[in-house]
Amino acid sequence: MKMTLITGTTVTQAQSKEASKLSQRYMENVAMCEISDSDMEKLGIKPGDHVRISSSFGSVVVRAVKAKEQNEGIVFMPPSPWSNLVTGHPTGGTGIPTFKSLEVEVEPAPGEPILSLQEIFKKIYGLEVET
Repeated sequence: MKMTLITGTTVTQAQSKEASKLSQRYMENVAMCEISDSDMEKLGIKPGDHVRISSSFGSVVVRAVKAKEQNEGIVFMPPSPWSNLVTGHPTGGTGIPTFKSLEVEVEPAPGEPILSLQEIFKKIYGLEVET
């Protein structure tokens, strides 16, 4: 399903990264996306289900949660290593990467795992992260 990705800082994202970006709490608060009830219904998913978000820059599997603001066609993610896999770095001369209004494809991803931060660094960047 084609949607528009918006990223933005949340209170829980900011609080949990203070503890550790390698913590389970941080992952639970940022390896997720908010989707409206009506879009969840169209996708055939419920809160807690895994979804794949894909853009021209890449894709990522995250957990779907009920959107705080019910805007159809909008998927929201906190800025994180997970959202960075789909937002890309080109700025188009603005100096601001594509963190707002990015066209993405969202689809159910049953059975697909959500990678941990350590797994992202190893798989995507070939780097080992010590815990």
